[in-house]
Amino acid sequence: MKWTGEYRVNANDVDCNNIVSVSNMLRYMQDSANFAMEEDGPSYIELFEKGYAFILSRIRMSFYSPIYSHENLTVETWACESKGVQFNRCYRILRDGRIMAEAVSVWALCGVEDRRPHRVSEFDFGYRQDAMLELDMPARFRIPDDVEMRLVGERTVEYADIDINGHMNNTHYPDILCGFIDENMKGRRVISMGISFVSEALLGETLKIYSGSQDGINYIRTLKSNGQVNVEAEIITEEI
Repeated sequence: MKWTGEYRVNANDVDCNNIVSVSNMLRYMQDSANFAMEEDGPSYIELFEKGYAFILSRIRMSFYSPIYSHENLTVETWACESKGVQFNRCYRILRDGRIMAEAVSVWALCGVEDRRPHRVSEFDFGYRQDAMLELDMPARFRIPDDVEMRLVGERTVEYADIDINGHMNNTHYPDILCGFIDENMKGRRVISMGISFVSEALLGETLKIYSGSQDGINYIRTLKSNGQVNVEAEIITEEI
């Protein structure tokens, strides 16, 4: 069973190509998950007040067609069978009954204070479930060793980036990363993006951003000041 909600695209959700950006597509998805959690219980805020927070571990998103300003969308989300310390959730965005985007994600439920991950077996959540989407969702992927990764810039985590967990919210990453790939995004759109979240980027942290490409795939790695990997991503685009 899936949670379903209706959305209308805001005019400021589109990018330089007049289509909804990946970060805003991800916001629709995660907003729907928050609504589903509120209806089924416990909500995200209820969990946070008890000392827990869902932290995104990795996500794979596929985009089948552009979405434009003021279009009406149906967004679906559902939890999937989970085990160990991995909580699985899927998303789907439709326009006029046609699937426009899909995503699969893996989350960790961590202590707010100690960041210790908790096992699925510790909880009995009532979130509605359905089958996992058949998207390519590898274990935490690695950028191929033979890809030349070049330092292309830096990005400091600012007030506008952070959420109640004190780190850069995961929905900010896609658009930031698209700004550092080898391809100019003017006249192009993302058709596939996978992000592996390795460690949190806290307020004031300056990230070094490395980029490379191979066989039509753009790769991004961000490093924190202590040399620890923040995220790794692979992005595929096409001409509009």
